Amino acid sequence: MSFKDVAGSHLLWVCVIVGIIIVAGLTVYYLRLSYKNALELGIDKKTLKAVIKSSVTFSIVPSIAIVTGLVTLAVVIGLPYAWFRLSVLGSVAYELMSANMALNALNLDVNNADGYAFGLMAWAMCLGISVSLIFNVFFNKKIHMGTLKLGGEDKRWKAVAQTVFMSALLCALIVPMLFGGMASLMTFITSAIIAVVLSVIAKKANAPWLNEFVLAVSLLGAMVASVFWDKLF
Repeated sequence: MSFKDVAGSHLLWVCVIVGIIIVAGLTVYYLRLSYKNALELGIDKKTLKAVIKSSVTFSIVPSIAIVTGLVTLAVVIGLPYAWFRLSVLGSVAYELMSANMALNALNLDVNNADGYAFGLMAWAMCLGISVSLIFNVFFNKKIHMGTLKLGGEDKRWKAVAQTVFMSALLCALIVPMLFGGMASLMTFITSAIIAVVLSVIAKKANAPWLNEFVLAVSLLGAMVASVFWDKLF
């Protein structure tokens, strides 16, 4: 079978829809469980409704960035699996990186990939990020408690640990952008400038709600700018 036959197959659509329904059902279940627990703790319904309303409101706009990423990813791996990855667990940067690594291992690209290549891409995107979930089930509590103990006696160690973690994460994500060519570098700089400008405006205008739009606007602006930079360089 060809790459497109598998990427857009009816069976894959059914599997994706079933998976998303299960995840949505779990979300509703834990929402009800949390709501019931909050009532038992003495929090009034008016406060809970206000929290739910604000959470829904401030979740819609940042989701624009995810929708934009969905369009980008769908071009590479097809709509159903891209929808599944970004609806359940994943990010555009990780998914594209994994897909490209899988194709490179087969010495293929999207234009000449077959159904087997799609299977390898799907497993590469799924297995790597699923390990973190399994890891969290068994070790997250121990790590969290260890972090609390680390900063119990000397708060400086807690700050150092968090700084090192964030620095390592930023290096892993930013370095490929910085050394991916001038177009990639200028796109990164453009997104950073947009994010800084919006943050400054939010602070100066005393509009903290604007911070919820930073990710979406930065991503959209960077994507538009990337077309210009790619043509220029």
